[in-house]
Amino acid sequence: MVKQLDIRPGVVLLQDDRFFALGEDTMLLSHFAAPRQNARGLDLCAGQGYLGILTALRRPDLRLEAVELVEEAANIAHKNAFLAGLDIPMACADLRVLNLPHRYDFVLCNPPYFEAARGRTAAGELARARSDRGASIGEVCAAAARVLKTGGRLFLCFPARRLEALFTALGEADLAPKRLRFVHPRPEREANLALVDAVFQGGPGLAVLPPLFLKDADGQPSKEYREIYEVRT
Repeated sequence: MVKQLDIRPGVVLLQDDRFFALGEDTMLLSHFAAPRQNARGLDLCAGQGYLGILTALRRPDLRLEAVELVEEAANIAHKNAFLAGLDIPMACADLRVLNLPHRYDFVLCNPPYFEAARGRTAAGELARARSDRGASIGEVCAAAARVLKTGGRLFLCFPARRLEALFTALGEADLAPKRLRFVHPRPEREANLALVDAVFQGGPGLAVLPPLFLKDADGQPSKEYREIYEVRT
């Protein structure tokens, strides 16, 4: 089933329920990403295009391209970019064989979250695209390293409980984490998401930013959460 998403005044995108929906992780990552001005970037695992589109809407100076494994999702992403008034070239390709050597200043990625040996995966093509059955986090980081220029940045989000696996994959790909921010559902709850900014062939030094709480102690959306979602009080 295809439905419409009003993501901001004047911008309506398509969402096919067969593929992953626009979620908090994508919204938060598009806000966290901080490419330099006029940078050229690539959205890996683009899905229906939301991460690249939201980032480009926030930063119209960027030059962005995208790659998605599943052809039908890539087609929707292409339509969504057009609906948003953006020129984001979309390629249907497997990131594990992507051959775009050191072309980009930054990479955006909302990567596979779930290990193939565990149960939290979807069926069919969606499982391949969204779980490690399609690409492991190591393969995602290796793909980013192949396409990034020296000093280029990888912006991604990942479950906080799997941060060790992510940092191992980053290290193996010569990507040095530089900024880390934990996302908590509420102040008294442990983090469930990590936002990471890593530099290809970067040196040592990691800044751990203040945590982001999605809700206040009373259960209401936090001020920062509302600002990210452009909700006016």
